[in-house]
Amino acid sequence: MSEQNNTEMTFQIQRIYTKDISFEAPNAPHVFQKDWQPEVKLDLDTASSQLADDVYEVVLRVTVTASLGEETAFLCEVQQGGIF
Repeated sequence: MSEQNNTEMTFQIQRIYTKDISFEAPNAPHVFQKDWQPEVKLDLDTASSQLADDVYEVVLRVTVTASLGEETAFLCEVQQGGIF
């Protein structure tokens, strides 16, 4: 029988941090005085870059947009980063 090489890949979290946070309510307070039935859109995205040998930064981007018809009630964007 031949032996199988069972090499496990692992990673270690070195740092977790917030890169950017943004909140906008461009039509406040008027948009909140209307009948509140917003359409909510959620976008997720990731990006990665190599910082050194076997060291990577990974960034998760989350964008939430709430709209009432053509008006934007609010827009929230967060970028959470980590070094692995």
